Amino acid sequence: MVVLSAIRTSSSPVPGALNANLQTVHQFPNLNWIENMILATDLSAGEIYLVDPQNPHLGPPVVAQFPKGSCVLGIAEVQDDVFYTQTIVGDVYTFIFQPNTSAFWEVDMRNYSEKTPAKVRKIADLPAIGVPNGMTLLSKDEGTVLTADSTRGLIWRINVHTGISEVVFDDPTLKAIASADPPFGVNGVHAVDSVLYFTSYNQALIAKLPISREGRPTGPVTVISSDVPAADDFAIDGHGNIWLTENVRNTLVRVSPEGQVQTIAGGPNSTALIGPVSAVFGRGPHDHGTLYISTDGLTVSTSGEVLTSNGKIAAIDTKSL
Repeated sequence: MVVLSAIRTSSSPVPGALNANLQTVHQFPNLNWIENMILATDLSAGEIYLVDPQNPHLGPPVVAQFPKGSCVLGIAEVQDDVFYTQTIVGDVYTFIFQPNTSAFWEVDMRNYSEKTPAKVRKIADLPAIGVPNGMTLLSKDEGTVLTADSTRGLIWRINVHTGISEVVFDDPTLKAIASADPPFGVNGVHAVDSVLYFTSYNQALIAKLPISREGRPTGPVTVISSDVPAADDFAIDGHGNIWLTENVRNTLVRVSPEGQVQTIAGGPNSTALIGPVSAVFGRGPHDHGTLYISTDGLTVSTSGEVLTSNGKIAAIDTKSL
């Protein structure tokens, strides 16, 4: 476990939203808190859906169902059509999770069809992880992923074959603020070559650091921007721009490599994106410039009662932005 200090760079917000044209790929019914695409994990129902952006009117089938009470968080593809995800027992609407209930799962889609379900198996229980969140592939050859622990403020490496887990990074930038609601620190994580990018939800930052093949830091943290409130998950384009979801601010922003922040869609007073939580670029020949955004659709009353949670998956063509 390595603890490093942060080096901060300047961050200057760029005013004005681009009012990008959002298209709804699929609207889920109420009480569906959707994260991750195009295999969409449902935090509230313990399910994974297969969403086809080319057929938005087709109801997405459930390809994996986890034990009752499970919240599904984070997903990464380690081999072609073989995915790994995490669960914890709890209630996403109150952010009350049962201690020592985190688990790590394999979802094998290689033989999946309408008649042949995905193969789902538990790899390991991970009781030491507080609340698992974002996940990213570290090494396909070695079968390793990195996962964010939002409540303990740690990044873990997990071997997908053995389920063995180890803390590889601990730093003040990963920590939650105890008085915040919810008290969440590190959230989204993405490894690109030998650089790990991560968001810290309570600290409103997006940062990066160099890492080794084992996922350990080889240099200090650089904070790209500390002006991204409620920073959730994100995607990185070929120019190094970070397309980041700001969850309770209902906003999608683009953060330049220099730390400039520009609103792309939504906003605190907008209903275009209610609770965006995740973003990913398409991988097909016709949608590699399309950014898909998943939302939780969460609205609450003044007393805190949940009114709606009808998540959706939306799309934006970023090529002209």
